[in-house]
Amino acid sequence: MAKLTPEEERLSESYILLELARKVLEKDLVKINQSPVKLKDPYIRLLEQSLSKLSKELYETKANMKKLGLKVQLNDHDDTFSEYTLFFRGYVLTAKYLNAHLRNQVSHQIAQLFTGARQENKTTS
Repeated sequence: MAKLTPEEERLSESYILLELARKVLEKDLVKINQSPVKLKDPYIRLLEQSLSKLSKELYETKANMKKLGLKVQLNDHDDTFSEYTLFFRGYVLTAKYLNAHLRNQVSHQIAQLFTGARQENKTTS
């Protein structure tokens, strides 16, 4: 059975987390717009800027995945697990992720977007 290269694994996991983070931020933006908060503008700006950064990173990730012929597809999810199918180099791999782990990773990723820690890490690497 074929295995993902470290680069393919990094890209597929990054894609999954970026997609989930984008969905969370988009839902939060809708909820903030509908909420009775008195000063919505700073929150809206923060979410929109974070979505913009995230979208750029997602675009780059998708472009790199396309170069490698890597595709990721959500198959099934329940309260405990999410199952993804990965298509790479003519092979198909099914991966299950614990939802609690995905939630923690997405939360960490969003916190990095809000604080700008993500860009600092990229420039020092």
